[in-house]
Amino acid sequence: MVQFLGKQGTTGELIHMVTLDKTGKKSFGICIVRGEVKDSPNTKTTGIFIKGIVPDSPAHLCGRLKVGDRILSLNGKDVRNSTEQAVIDLIKEADFKIDLEIQTFDKSDEQQAKADPRSNGYMQAKNKFNQEQTTNNNAGGGQGMGMGQGQGQGMAGMNRQQSMQKRNTTFTASMRQKHSNYADEDDEDTRDMTGRIRTEAGYEIDRASAGNCKLNKQEKDRDKEQEDDFGYTMAKINKRYNMMKDLRRIEVQRDASKPLGLALAGHKDRQKMACFVAGVDPNGALGSVEIKPGDEIVEVNGNVLKNRCHLNASAVFKNVDGDKLVMITSRRKPNDEGMCVKPIKKFPTASDETKFIFDQFPKARTVQVRKEGFLGIMVIYGKHAEVGSGIFISDLREGSNAELAGVKVGDMLLAVNQDVTLESNYDDATGLLKRAEGVVTMILLTLKSEEAVKAEKAAEEKKKEEAKKEEEKPQEPATAEIKPNKKILIELKVEKKPLGVIVCGGKNNHVTTGCVITHVYPEGQVAADKRLKIFDHICDINGAAIHVGSMTTLKVHQLFHTTYEKTVNLTVFRADPPELEKFNVDLMKKAGKELGLSLSPNEIGCTIADLIQGQYPEIDSKLQRGDIITKFNGDSLEGLPFQVCYALFKGANGKVSMEVTRPKPTLRTEAPKA
Repeated sequence: MVQFLGKQGTTGELIHMVTLDKTGKKSFGICIVRGEVKDSPNTKTTGIFIKGIVPDSPAHLCGRLKVGDRILSLNGKDVRNSTEQAVIDLIKEADFKIDLEIQTFDKSDEQQAKADPRSNGYMQAKNKFNQEQTTNNNAGGGQGMGMGQGQGQGMAGMNRQQSMQKRNTTFTASMRQKHSNYADEDDEDTRDMTGRIRTEAGYEIDRASAGNCKLNKQEKDRDKEQEDDFGYTMAKINKRYNMMKDLRRIEVQRDASKPLGLALAGHKDRQKMACFVAGVDPNGALGSVEIKPGDEIVEVNGNVLKNRCHLNASAVFKNVDGDKLVMITSRRKPNDEGMCVKPIKKFPTASDETKFIFDQFPKARTVQVRKEGFLGIMVIYGKHAEVGSGIFISDLREGSNAELAGVKVGDMLLAVNQDVTLESNYDDATGLLKRAEGVVTMILLTLKSEEAVKAEKAAEEKKKEEAKKEEEKPQEPATAEIKPNKKILIELKVEKKPLGVIVCGGKNNHVTTGCVITHVYPEGQVAADKRLKIFDHICDINGAAIHVGSMTTLKVHQLFHTTYEKTVNLTVFRADPPELEKFNVDLMKKAGKELGLSLSPNEIGCTIADLIQGQYPEIDSKLQRGDIITKFNGDSLEGLPFQVCYALFKGANGKVSMEVTRPKPTLRTEAPKA
């Protein structure tokens, strides 16, 4: 439904109301973007614009919305200065109907749209069988997702493009993409960008490289530059990386005897990958070219480095063939987020990346082989049970220098000269060996045979099984070690002395599934034995199961306050991780009125040894003897001495917040039979 307000803008704009109803549809069918319209060289209008309309959607069927229309208000709310996400949220909240106040910048579009088969912001699809198109107004083709889906795309008609050119206005999205909704059909590049291809000059490049970027007819006509060996022109580079600043193409002739002198670094944000120039050695091959620390390298010789780790980029540089190096860089402003390290100003005279290998593989050895036309070795990318994947020597030429130097079939190749091959693939490794000249230094690791490795693993498994059987043998209770997640019977010498513990558990207690130690007094017999710890679950005493679901809290406590003759036997279960629950207790402490808590500090916090009922309802209903207060008003009580804890509790007034830890054991004892 469309309602006209009859308003006329200053430059011929038409302002009208449109009501969209998506009943029976998935979405309203409009795709929006925040952008701007340049009315003249000195003026511009910003706001929320329609960038696409979904075919057969409510927005398309109403016939009064077009790509480029500006949304002034939505359901009575002014959205001229709103963000794109805020408008999306408004549409999502609108249920099935929205009222839009629309500003159309050229009234003549309405007549042109009637005669244009590519109306309402999308283009009629081409016939798949190259048949002639009919002259009706049915639209196909163009694709987009409604606002219910979040994003969308649309193509406007050519007549709309002409009218926009007459006004000499441009529509620019806030994301700064150099993309036009009114471009020719050959703008869209739907080719597969994975893998590699060869340029006309015979060089292999990534499909996603700027050298393989597709230009439309107008861009080709404007681009007078001749493509280089890697397919590069500045027009293709700027189109491929249109979101990046100050793009540059740097070309340098490599000297095989001279290092590049380039230090690389990654992105400051660990979640992002990039390849930055950390430093340039003035004495290196790149010392004389226009490159400086902070520049981001996005390509080299057709190899895309954007969104790749700088460690991978280092391997790409080392394996680039030929004496020509062509880099594409983006120069960032000094305050832009980027490189993770400070610029490197001093360079060592020589850099050896192989030193760490001998730390990682102490049995590795260095072998020097003179290359006289060939080394006499063959390599393969494989996997070994001892070290995993890598490059291995698969064959040796009989009588070759490599064989005479001590290279063996099965050796793992760790480095060639100063280039590490630990993470190299087959092509990288063979490239290093082919380019190496003169005396070649290799770092090799002789590995055990697969049979020997299997035999060692079998022996280790046998030892583990024997150790497991040894553990399963009954232990002497007087010296038995308490192991996690197992029931262990221990014997304590008490000699009629108190055990010295605080426990939780009982049918009228907050803990009803087991009896758990929450405090150990240093002067008690449990502390002297040194085996029991806080949160140990006591399953029985002297063979009598402690089923707290059928015992009162008082009766459970009496079991541990009774003095036993000489020894007492306990069955203990130590859960790993501990079975606990944590909660907060908040109350308003009145001046001069105590909390009524008797505390016993330990390494976990302060255990409640006793509490006086009737002081505060919050304490009476939520806390009990044996609970551990681990934080008081946000301050941790872990390991604090009694004097400090006492001062914290005594001096508190007003709002008091306590974090409490309480055991929550699994039921491990059976209820007694009736």
